Amino acid sequence: MVFDRKYSDEVRRLAVERVLERRRDEPENRSIVREVAEEYEVGPQSLRKWLNRYDDGSYDYDDESDDHTPEAVDSPAPARYRGANRTELLARISELEHRVGVLQEDNRSLTRVVALLADELRQATTAHVPTADPAGEHNART
Repeated sequence: MVFDRKYSDEVRRLAVERVLERRRDEPENRSIVREVAEEYEVGPQSLRKWLNRYDDGSYDYDDESDDHTPEAVDSPAPARYRGANRTELLARISELEHRVGVLQEDNRSLTRVVALLADELRQATTAHVPTADPAGEHNART
């Protein structure tokens, strides 16, 4: 059984555009979603879901004409990714995740190298320092 949509596409579009506009104009305001939800008489969680879909590119209106799409309002995504299809975005995400993995491995390797160099430096600087004898006497290494 198919359920009826509680909110029209027009209300969804207007609410999402209003949030994006207010985020651009009032970046410090953390209650924008709640305020816009009250303004359009929609559930705040529904509005968050619409915004998440807009952000991940899976925003789906029944009417996709140019003048009814949220792209008319400034998007947080770089311009080169606006209008990209889901497959392109997923491919880019996969590429970036791979690059992050390589960089994390490089970082771990560099951390190990720094630890080894620090240990060698510590050994080199303490080679001629007198050490305590178990009997309590100090002996100088020569």
